[in-house]
Amino acid sequence: MLDCESDSLAPGCHVSSLHLDYGADAQTCEDDDAVEVSERGMRLRTRWQFSIGTQLSVDFVCQPARRPATRLTAEGIVVWCEPCGGGEYESTVLFLELPDELKQSLRELSFRLAAAKG
Repeated sequence: MLDCESDSLAPGCHVSSLHLDYGADAQTCEDDDAVEVSERGMRLRTRWQFSIGTQLSVDFVCQPARRPATRLTAEGIVVWCEPCGGGEYESTVLFLELPDELKQSLRELSFRLAAAKG
């Protein structure tokens, strides 16, 4: 289980933290390029090394301004993981079969994260 928490979905949106195994370990994301999300998968830089083929349940917890938090869950498989320096690893997670409504939600999250980096 990997949780990606976002401060807001307004301009300036970014992934603020990653939580592994229901909070057993956590990492803040000070670099806006630490996580990229699309409807097909995600790329992330973390201190965790994942084995190729590891299946992850990825939750995106979004806290829009003045609204309740929303949670999106996607199942994915690690297809790439390599050291990228500084004790971090860059991993690519390919999402498995997703329902259309989840694809749309991930597409919207991806656009908002990309616009915030803008």
